[in-house]
Amino acid sequence: MRSCEHSSWRLRALRMAFMAGLFVMGSAAMADAIHPRWIGVWFTETKQRLGVSESQFNPGTDKCKWVGTRPSKPTACVAFYEGSVSKAQVTAQLQQAEKSALENAQKQSLAAADLQSIKDDFKRNRQVLDKMPPNVFRVVKTTTPDEASGACTDYFFIDQHQVYSVMACEAAPDAFSIKAYKKE
Repeated sequence: MRSCEHSSWRLRALRMAFMAGLFVMGSAAMADAIHPRWIGVWFTETKQRLGVSESQFNPGTDKCKWVGTRPSKPTACVAFYEGSVSKAQVTAQLQQAEKSALENAQKQSLAAADLQSIKDDFKRNRQVLDKMPPNVFRVVKTTTPDEASGACTDYFFIDQHQVYSVMACEAAPDAFSIKAYKKE
């Protein structure tokens, strides 16, 4: 009789361990792998680099580990999928940033050359945006442990041929940028 009780306890322990293993494997499987279309080395016209592998997402000199979904407390730079964005939403962001930048320039009485520089930057952003297809794109974000959640946002998305990065800051609307990366 004692051996049956002992076996019953072992069986329950084995079932619990198995269930815990399934939970851990299920949690890991829930983190999305980077789509193979992203993998490679990408460059902007000004040779800014984006390197992507199955385990890394490295914009510029940043080294970010691919984790698939946003961690609650990152311990290092990580990259993950988070939401989506449409061309219409990016267009609205650009228009709002341009309007705010020009209003700020007027309030600060910027020199004509500085004002023209802001206008030229937004013209370049519109040219990149004009070439973008009118789709909805899945967004990749990066974050580090020391990033304060503030008014700035940056994210990446991909179409059939290019990766795009968008950076927008409410506090500095003139810093808005859209960059297109091509695979090398």
